[in-house]
Amino acid sequence: MPTTTTRTVAATAALAAVGLRLLSILTWPPDSDASHARMLATAGAHPADWNTATWAEVLCWTSAGFAVLTALWLVDRRGFWLTRIGGWWYGVSLVVLGIMGGAMNAVTGVLAHQPGPHAMVTVIDDLHSAGSLAPFVAIVLLGELFAVPFAFGLLRAGLVGAWFPVATILAIVGYVATSDSSNHVVVLAGFVPLAATWLGLARALNAVKSPDLAVHPASPVGTVA
Repeated sequence: MPTTTTRTVAATAALAAVGLRLLSILTWPPDSDASHARMLATAGAHPADWNTATWAEVLCWTSAGFAVLTALWLVDRRGFWLTRIGGWWYGVSLVVLGIMGGAMNAVTGVLAHQPGPHAMVTVIDDLHSAGSLAPFVAIVLLGELFAVPFAFGLLRAGLVGAWFPVATILAIVGYVATSDSSNHVVVLAGFVPLAATWLGLARALNAVKSPDLAVHPASPVGTVA
């Protein structure tokens, strides 16, 4: 069981992830998810917004991943395997999404200011079609699915309500449906279910009580080693 301090930090990370994701959604400039040519043009025209949104997403996804990877240790009986298997993959996928997505967006921001825009578009095309990125893409996509057993594991452990798995499924649908949109209202609507799960995760992390001092197995009951 994570210590109180660790759980508090993880709960804070989950809350921060919500705020950071909202910041990234509201600061992404128009056409940030359009064709590669328009993405480069947008990154070049709005460098401050592009960089702010990029780093907000890096911190958002990695913070959420830390919260998930901490929360899976709250379960040691009912729901154990669901949270372990689902939580490990889901949590790691969030971290991978933050790092890889941030790296790709940072590269786009740099290429947007290089001479020869047509050549830079070719570079972006090659990066996005590179087979070496396939494993990372697979981890992220499967991570969305593994969020479901993680949610049901927390439900079975009694750490969340029945709404949590429902919100998790809606979050997957919302993320997929709005992933190619640059409309802030649409993306915000798609983020609502995911934000709800992160807020629920923060609440679960703060609600669980665990001793921070170890009890020696050979000591009498209640005696702290």
